[in-house]
Amino acid sequence: METPQPICMVRDSKEVRPLRSEEQDRVTGFLLCGEGYGDMICMIPTVEKTARQLGRTLDVWTKRPEVFANISSLHPRMSDDSALDPYLAKGGLLIVCPVRFDKTAKWNQAHLAVRPAEGIVQLDDADKEVRLYTTVADRGTAARLLEPLGAGPKVVIHPNRNRPVRTWPSERWRELALGLLERGAGVVAVGRDVPNLADTEENVPKGVFDLGIAHDRFLDLTGRTSLHELSEVIAASDVAVTFDSGVLHVANCTETPVVALFSDNDPDFFTRIRAGKPGAGTVAVHRPCPTQFCQTWHGAWSECLQEGDRRMCCLPGVEQVLEAVMGFLRDQPSP
Repeated sequence: METPQPICMVRDSKEVRPLRSEEQDRVTGFLLCGEGYGDMICMIPTVEKTARQLGRTLDVWTKRPEVFANISSLHPRMSDDSALDPYLAKGGLLIVCPVRFDKTAKWNQAHLAVRPAEGIVQLDDADKEVRLYTTVADRGTAARLLEPLGAGPKVVIHPNRNRPVRTWPSERWRELALGLLERGAGVVAVGRDVPNLADTEENVPKGVFDLGIAHDRFLDLTGRTSLHELSEVIAASDVAVTFDSGVLHVANCTETPVVALFSDNDPDFFTRIRAGKPGAGTVAVHRPCPTQFCQTWHGAWSECLQEGDRRMCCLPGVEQVLEAVMGFLRDQPSP
């Protein structure tokens, strides 16, 4: 269906359709499409404010229910047709989001990061400051995990493994970590293997590299934190370095400076919004493709048009990343 402007789409027991003006009181929750952690984190403000405006607890059906944990106005539920179909048959009415409103290359980024609530609720600038709702227990766990590094600057790195054009090679992550250790920083590796829940082309199985580093200032926390504990680990560190990934969105929920690595997406896409401005406390590092950015601008998912090693086409260099990290560390106040 062509829509000249954003509208609120809902799903009932029969179909996906526009929300009728008299149906607001019937809305029981959200059906969030997709399985990426980043997209789900970006939806927190929209879902939470909708619950607040409607004045009731909303069910949130999603492949990543843990994202919406600890929010009293929300009841996260794992999306599963065997449970969803009976729920809808009993009268459930779910707002479907995100909805593709246009066919431009940046539809997802624009919808989630800049105008995520159009057609649903109107977000003020303060509403766009996305946060995960962590607990005292999460903070305590993060503090215990970081104890081996003691005092001194700490840099979180996410050596993620993804589609070829969205993977910084393991040798570059290793070189970065060793370079930071040589400069006196503690290094904390984070992340975990993430299975492909929906078996879709867009969400290949993701994971992390084993960097094989033995050093008393290198702390391997891969696979050892929950989503909310990871947020607190990043919040307790001085800089976070991550590719454009779910961990980038987790870092955006903190105030810790971020060095964001980009290859196939436009680095003008930032999701940490503070005081209404995107890209707060973030340095985007990239090496422009000789022609264009691969995925977003070539119009093909994960396909680079350059010949040769497709991994290398648009990836930033280690020195670029080191320079960005050290710039943040130099700006840190002295203890």
